[in-house]
Amino acid sequence: MKYLISFIVLAVITVLFTGCPGNSSYKYHDAYFPEKPMNITEVNSEYDDYNSILPETHFGKRLVFSSNRKFDPEDYDIYDGNFYVVWDWETGNLTFENDYHYGYYDYVRNLVRKIENTGNQFAPYSVSDELFVDNKQNTICYLLYSTNANRNGYRSEFFYYLTPNDGATGITEGPFVIPFLGDEKQQYVSFYGDDVVMINNWNIKVDDFTEMYFDQTVNGKSEIYRINIPDTLDFFRFLTNDYNYDKVKVEDLCSAEDDRCPFVNGDLMVFASDRPGGYGGYDLYYSRYENGEWQKPVNFGDQINSEYNEFRPVTVHASEFMNDLMIFSSDRPGGLGGFDLYYVGIQKIVKNEW
Repeated sequence: MKYLISFIVLAVITVLFTGCPGNSSYKYHDAYFPEKPMNITEVNSEYDDYNSILPETHFGKRLVFSSNRKFDPEDYDIYDGNFYVVWDWETGNLTFENDYHYGYYDYVRNLVRKIENTGNQFAPYSVSDELFVDNKQNTICYLLYSTNANRNGYRSEFFYYLTPNDGATGITEGPFVIPFLGDEKQQYVSFYGDDVVMINNWNIKVDDFTEMYFDQTVNGKSEIYRINIPDTLDFFRFLTNDYNYDKVKVEDLCSAEDDRCPFVNGDLMVFASDRPGGYGGYDLYYSRYENGEWQKPVNFGDQINSEYNEFRPVTVHASEFMNDLMIFSSDRPGGLGGFDLYYVGIQKIVKNEW
């Protein structure tokens, strides 16, 4: 097994500059992610690697994803892997390094290791916030996912890791079941907030989220829904509340075919769909939130999509770059095997700038 691993490794994505971009002695003054998808060979295996997320942290990124690389091709677990970005101002080259030196996050490993590995685990989603406990500032990181461990259907769960900012040892709590989501098929969740500029900002406030988005499969067909988050509930109480929230189908985003994996960042939603008019299999689409509603979805085009399947896109704002980053999975030829993870540059995510 070429890329078999018996342990989970930490993932970090940060940017290393070999010189100041304002220095006129350097040939390249603007950093870009590539316009065509690139295989993340440092992370992928000969098996299926997909369902990724790049959660927000203040000092870098780490890649968390699903894979069946362990023992059984029918058994998907959640892993994390190295993903470190290096832009060279002198040559204009973008490369990746598997280097722990630039960031190490024990709580990522703690969260992933807490997830039960029986059955399948899909659809990781993570977000961090600052939280005051006993008048002390803490960082809290949520990791949500979908699992069918020890049951026939799927359920959505989450853990959180709470660590004091004074360097004291943190604690991991969970799993907590999200009781109001269905259990017919694994679900992908994401969140939108009117005052949330982008999820990659410093000091994101999860209590500013006003809507939860997710895909729900009914009678074999997947569609995108939303739930309005009551302003009387904080984020944790919303997720754990055993209440039958109204689930509203987002008609402007849905088609006659399957629409999956909505991911919201600022005013931009990306998702996968096998609707007519694409290039084959599942394609990636985007929509902007304008004037209180989602605009007609737009196909990312043949620079990103292929005649094969593109699935679970996630976006990352990169302030040092002229464009932003999207990571997705695809079973297109030329990969290491099965579904592989790819990255590509897209236009800026920031509200009113995309």
